[in-house]
Amino acid sequence: MPLVKYAVFHPWKTAAVLVVGVVLGVGAFYVYQVSTAFGAVATEEFDPSEAREAIDESPVHPEVSPPSTVIDLDLEPTYDLDAELALIEEQRAAVDQGSETFNSAAYGRPIDDDLYDTYLLVGTDASGFLADTIVFALQPGEGGTPALVSLPRDLFVWNMCKQTFTRLNTGLGGCKGVASGAELLAIMVEDYTGIPVDHLARVDFKGFERVVDTMGGIRVCVDHPRRDLRSHLDLPSTGCQRLDGEDALAWVRSRHPEELVNGNWRSVGGSDFGRQERQQDVLFQMAAKIATFTSPASLSRRLSAVASSVRLDSSWSLGDAVVAAWRYRGITQDEVHRFSIEVDNYRTTYGQAVLIPSVPFAEQLAEFYD
Repeated sequence: MPLVKYAVFHPWKTAAVLVVGVVLGVGAFYVYQVSTAFGAVATEEFDPSEAREAIDESPVHPEVSPPSTVIDLDLEPTYDLDAELALIEEQRAAVDQGSETFNSAAYGRPIDDDLYDTYLLVGTDASGFLADTIVFALQPGEGGTPALVSLPRDLFVWNMCKQTFTRLNTGLGGCKGVASGAELLAIMVEDYTGIPVDHLARVDFKGFERVVDTMGGIRVCVDHPRRDLRSHLDLPSTGCQRLDGEDALAWVRSRHPEELVNGNWRSVGGSDFGRQERQQDVLFQMAAKIATFTSPASLSRRLSAVASSVRLDSSWSLGDAVVAAWRYRGITQDEVHRFSIEVDNYRTTYGQAVLIPSVPFAEQLAEFYD
């Protein structure tokens, strides 16, 4: 019994070996669980540069340059282009005298790809083919301050697959046979901002609910009872309260909120910009919760929940995802440059209510990075 004899005469060494063995065994177990969780994440093809070339080479989608005029996707052959352009100029002049032409702000000047690592975070509607939420995160090189901007889903930008301007959120429908939804949306964001998209992650409504529930909910504060009949938001109490996943989804999707004041329901003045602020607030709350990992077990459970709820692009490796999550754990709003896209309201001759960019993206970004 040489092992028993060694243990009797060397108890401290034996104990140390056992402790190290247990630690390594437990550590290996949780590493396996984490790896398995990431292995379960659904992925989708994502190579915007290759997709752009495929669209250019497609006989159905010949290479074109963005026009200096606006053409509506849903227009009939009898469409009066001169009337549409005159209406654009008339409405823009009423909003901003002396503003530049429509296309100059809707199509971005290319920015060096090496300047930023970029992430596109997309929340989809129930169909999965329209983007309900689009958040663009930029990390400048050498540890600079990151920037976060929500891109309006109704932003009217260049769609190279359709060879016209369309709402940004339609990009998730893809370009049949040549580009996935993730790729076309990334191309549209790049054509508008001038900055290539490095990585993309998207989550649907049910996935969002699961992630919020797993993270312990979110905290919101209201001065009056609030509701939104369209998003099914119902907050009958005032003050700060915790929302579960279902209520959190109604909160971030609310576009027509009302509050109860002196017994009467009145509009809060909802808009996409109010939604964007709420959505970003939830992202920061999630980052704060991720920073509270107390054990490998809690980390594994949370990663497993995310794995079943999020779809990542095919170029995002396990190492990339872990590094990105670790880098931004616990980040606060004061540590991020946040801004909103400057837009004008516009209605096409066929009644489409869209938002046209009034300032080039590069100019807005230059306010933070000279």
